[in-house]
Amino acid sequence: MRTFALRIQLFFLMAILTTFLSHPVSAADFTELPEPRWTITVPDHTSTTILDKNYYFLGKKYFPIVSDYNGSRTGYMFQNYSPGGKSKTTYKMMAFDDTTGKQKWIRNSPHVYNAFDIDRKGNLYYVEQVKIDKKNYSKLVALDSNNKQRWAKTLAYTFNWYVLDDGRIATIDTVQDKSHLVLYSTEGKQLLDREYDGSIRHIQGNYVGSVNYVGATTILDIYSISANKKITTAKYPQDYFSYIHADFDVLSGGTLLVPVLDAKTGIETLYGYSPDGKKKWSRIMPTPEPDRKDRLFMSVGNHYLVQDKNTLTVYDTNNMLVATRTFNDLPDQYTLQLLGNQSIAFGGVESKGSWFEFEKPSKAVFYVVDYRTLKTQTSLILEQARFAERNIRFLNATTFYLDMGTSLAKYELK
Repeated sequence: MRTFALRIQLFFLMAILTTFLSHPVSAADFTELPEPRWTITVPDHTSTTILDKNYYFLGKKYFPIVSDYNGSRTGYMFQNYSPGGKSKTTYKMMAFDDTTGKQKWIRNSPHVYNAFDIDRKGNLYYVEQVKIDKKNYSKLVALDSNNKQRWAKTLAYTFNWYVLDDGRIATIDTVQDKSHLVLYSTEGKQLLDREYDGSIRHIQGNYVGSVNYVGATTILDIYSISANKKITTAKYPQDYFSYIHADFDVLSGGTLLVPVLDAKTGIETLYGYSPDGKKKWSRIMPTPEPDRKDRLFMSVGNHYLVQDKNTLTVYDTNNMLVATRTFNDLPDQYTLQLLGNQSIAFGGVESKGSWFEFEKPSKAVFYVVDYRTLKTQTSLILEQARFAERNIRFLNATTFYLDMGTSLAKYELK
């Protein structure tokens, strides 16, 4: 009888232990907003969202922009102010100490348009006009986090310039149906000087994409920089341009991802190509609901991620399933933020009326997950959040900022 009773006790003990292990209480789950590390008042019309004149060149954007220059962490905010009337719009870049929140400096744009751009590591650039021998030129200037010039290049007056996702700088001078491309490193070293047919619209990794318009068809030619040859061509509807994703994306191993939209069916198919242009695979992409921009794919290391509403799915370079996860407790409106440390922030804030009405307490649900496995690193679930989805910017799994328009606050989840 004692033996039987002991077995029963052991059975229940194992059952309780098994239940506990299968439903762990994670120390990374937060249900209350902590006290901010710091809060600063910022000038009107200042935001962590930089008005990027060439957003599609990046494909993805990191928020907020924080650099670590010589051990000094510096954050950046952008100001776009239109006073109205005959007054001109002003553009400014503001830097603040990310440790204390104190303002470091403000630099005005030398033009009546946004002359600034920035890479994900916090390297800052702007362009100004100069005259040499009575001729107009443009000078591209690289700044450090202390507002000091690192280097400068004098270029043709008509050129366009883009800071790429990996930190390279592209300058493009398009004349008629030809584009002259020069690539520079972050330190200002020239990497490439080449001419392409058509108008260059996307540069990423080892690839350059240029478009030509033939009748009712938009033709995208993709070239390998290292091989100096065209490797594939994609055809799109007339004047096609996607506001959801870039013209192509690149995995870290070199696989090229090209989305192609069928003009007749409206179906978008994602094609995977090897670096030599050989087609490896194809996958039909999810169809978004009307008026919603929740169809998304992007490279995450040597994998790629597909967002279909509240479901994320990860595939490897050979189009094999790696992980999938549906987030059933998200509000109706949600977004995905790709972070710089192999993480993704996915979530949103419940909407109560117009998009700008966030004063009323609303439920907020955010998950920071490993983009390879989709396993949770941190969750933030607030029943009464006093901010909107557009106000929150994750830096990593434990740090985020609330950008409220007139103030910026830094929070650390510990």
